[in-house]
Amino acid sequence: MGITALDIMQKDLTALSKEDFIVDAVKMFYIHKVTGVPVIEGNWCLVGFISESDIIKAALPTYLETITSSAFLDKEGELGLFDKIHGIGFRKVEDFMTKEVIYVEPSASLMSVADLMIRKRIKRLPVVQNGKLMGIIDRSAFCEFLMEGGVLDG
Repeated sequence: MGITALDIMQKDLTALSKEDFIVDAVKMFYIHKVTGVPVIEGNWCLVGFISESDIIKAALPTYLETITSSAFLDKEGELGLFDKIHGIGFRKVEDFMTKEVIYVEPSASLMSVADLMIRKRIKRLPVVQNGKLMGIIDRSAFCEFLMEGGVLDG
């Protein structure tokens, strides 16, 4: 059998609860230098995924807000944006997380993992077995695997 998700996933997991606040998510991204984390409940059951993109989308004005208000276009508009960002800081992760999470099982082949990440533009892919979060694969895992496995040795 070939290389699987189990072989390249990170087992040292960082995750949030859906009851955590957005400010907690931002701190976690910064501290752990990641772009997103799984959202779990109970015994590591995956219920969502929160990313920097989810938070940025929530903070930025909508198209309608932009075209109906010049306030977002001038210097005072920056203050409005900061107010909006501050306003979501103490809202729950559950309000902004992606609820239909794309994931793979530990037995997924390396090629299927790579294909899924490329086609769906996924930076961090949860590995789940029977609903339970087992690990995560990020794009750097492929580079690490290639280097450690000697695949790129000259």
